[in-house]
Amino acid sequence: MQETDNERVVMDVLVAIERRELEHLAQLYHPEVWFEWPPGLPYSGRFQGASVGEMSARVALVWEELQPTDGERRLDAYVVASHLSTVVVHYTLKGVSRAGQRFETEILARYEVRDGLFAGAQMFHFDLQGLIAFLEAAAHA
Repeated sequence: MQETDNERVVMDVLVAIERRELEHLAQLYHPEVWFEWPPGLPYSGRFQGASVGEMSARVALVWEELQPTDGERRLDAYVVASHLSTVVVHYTLKGVSRAGQRFETEILARYEVRDGLFAGAQMFHFDLQGLIAFLEAAAHA
């Protein structure tokens, strides 16, 4: 199967996230980029445009310490489906707390590409409750 331009944009964003290439990531974002995170996470909610910077800082504050190595940052992402401007990707989110507790959950994410740029994201965590419990325990470790 040949990768489409929209799929390439999404995968470039995920690689930039894995490598913590924040400047490159910002270049891939559409000016009206939006993110929607499920309830219960420390960065829950819908963020669009200028508020994405605040969201990125909140996400980094949580995950920088929990993903100290390339192994934890690696998403093992692959495209499940794409149609027009929508790309659906499966990946695995991993982390390790200071106490050594490990956690991982699969995620199915719906992404939007517009004008050749990453325009939106909505994530669906397979084990959201487990992730919330892991993040709460890690914050108090």
